Amino acid sequence: MKIVKPMLLEYKEKATSEEGWIYEPKRDGIRLLVGNNYSYTRHGTITTNRFPELLFSGTEALLDGELIAPGTVVPDDFERVMSRFSGNKEQEVTFIAFDIITYKNETITRLPLEERKGILTEVVSNIDSPFIELMPYIYTEGEAVFNLMKESKMEGIVAKRLGTPYLTGRRSDNWRKTIAWSYTECTISKVTFGPLTVQLKSLDGIYLGSVKIGFTKEIKEKILSTTPPFHCKVKARGWTNSGKLRLPQIVSILDKV
Repeated sequence: MKIVKPMLLEYKEKATSEEGWIYEPKRDGIRLLVGNNYSYTRHGTITTNRFPELLFSGTEALLDGELIAPGTVVPDDFERVMSRFSGNKEQEVTFIAFDIITYKNETITRLPLEERKGILTEVVSNIDSPFIELMPYIYTEGEAVFNLMKESKMEGIVAKRLGTPYLTGRRSDNWRKTIAWSYTECTISKVTFGPLTVQLKSLDGIYLGSVKIGFTKEIKEKILSTTPPFHCKVKARGWTNSGKLRLPQIVSILDKV
């Protein structure tokens, strides 16, 4: 087994609708590469024994996709998929394939996106597994897909340029992600250091999670010069199934409580 590093995405602030592009839902899980008898993460961690239900027979292929766990409050529950990753065998997961890297023991990354999608559709249709599915996509209507993802409390969308190859181990503007951020006002109840960590609560005093990343210079200066509690506006990648903010970042500091 040769470890292949997957292609990575650029970030785009706003969704667009452009000719020559396809648009996919952005699933909230673990990036995984799955072969006939093995699987591993984007960082090269072997996961074959953790996800035995993903093993398949038939055509030799290496699939790229996202491992997700269904939620009750949100469609994709990141906490649940991480629980399975950490050893909870009772947690059901599904692998959503969106690209194919090798086919019949040949590397096909040079083929344009639409040809790879055609091969991927054929391969997945021949895999007899309820745990492996095909990522849906649509042409041109990126803004409509983005709005649907936001209404459905999903993470966002991915835009991919037609006619382009799969660039292993590289970040490319040919693949773009747009996040459907959730915005909310919170109370900063506590600040700790080493590293800088900000504890968030709702305006009603319910713990919503902590911020450890994404501090701008201006935000950091305001946090360090103000004594909690005080209000702030945050953006997050939606909500977890347990009612916490998913990867929150502080957008602005508002006022003292």
